[in-house]
Order: sequence, then C-alpha cells, then structure tokens
Amino acid sequence: MEAVQGNTSFNKNKRLLLNLIAGFISRKRAIRIFLFLSLVLWCIGFSFNSLFSGTVAAGITYPFLKKIFHMVCHQLDEKTFNINGAKLFVCARCTGIYLGALASSIASLFYIKRFSLRLKLLYISMVPMLIDVAATTFKIYDYSKMLAFTTGLFFGSVVFIYILIAIENNFMDDSY
Repeated sequence: MEAVQGNTSFNKNKRLLLNLIAGFISRKRAIRIFLFLSLVLWCIGFSFNSLFSGTVAAGITYPFLKKIFHMVCHQLDEKTFNINGAKLFVCARCTGIYLGALASSIASLFYIKRFSLRLKLLYISMVPMLIDVAATTFKIYDYSKMLAFTTGLFFGSVVFIYILIAIENNFMDDSY
C-alpha cells in the first residue's frame, strides 16, 4: 500500500511540474527547444574529437562516436573537415546539413507562427546538392569540401523546416 501511495505522490508531483512548465512555455515552443537541444548535442557529437582534441575524453569517446556517426555518413578522410588537427566524424556535406538544420532550429525559436510550405521548396533545396554529387561522381569537376558544405547547409536548413512542420501538424493538437 505504501509503494502505491508513494507512486501516486510521484505522479502528482510530476503533473504539478509539467503544469508549471506548461504555464511558462507552450507545447509548440517546448518541441522547438527539444529539437534545438537535440541538434546541439548531435553537432557536438560529430565535432567532439575536434573540439576536445588531445584530451582523455576525446580518446575515450573516439571509437564509440566514430561508430555512431559511421551509421549516417561514409566518413571518407578526403571529404571531411580537419579542425584542431582532428577530423570531424561526418563529411563536409553532412556537416553542412546538420549545421543548416541547427541554424533553422535557432530561427524557429524566434519565429513561433506555424509554417506552411509546399514540397516545391524541398525539391529546390535538393537540386544544388544533387547536381554537385552528380558532377563529382561523373568527374565533371573535382570534389570541393566548401561546395559540398554549402549545398548541405542549404538543404539542411530547409529540411529542418519540413521536419518541424511534420511534427507540429501530425503530433500536436491545435490547442497551443
């Protein structure tokens, strides 16, 4: 009986805390803050080795982070930025995509209105990246980290808005 009563007390305190938080920030803003913080952690993760180059923490986390980010990027050395004498865990294009998404997430914290976009902008944002990939694949021109980063930055900033729209339109009610 005591365990049940303790659990009820915990749930009551949890509801009070959630209501207190809800009084200060809307659910919509909370989701945007969560996405922003998630992207910050992701970007710190792929740049951890470069940010903390030569530290014990970088040495300990290197194998784990290398494996995690290998699941989302090819990590080819010649296509990866070198910062502070250490390679990032993702290529230049992926770096651009993630930093573009992070920039859009920062902007979304200040622009609270609901977005309404058509797929045309998403397709337009893909075109420069696809042209760059095709041109380097077919040896029309040599690979450029800065061009890959820039096309990734443009795509990442746009794709984040579509992800945000999908979350807000499909997983939230209109009561915010």
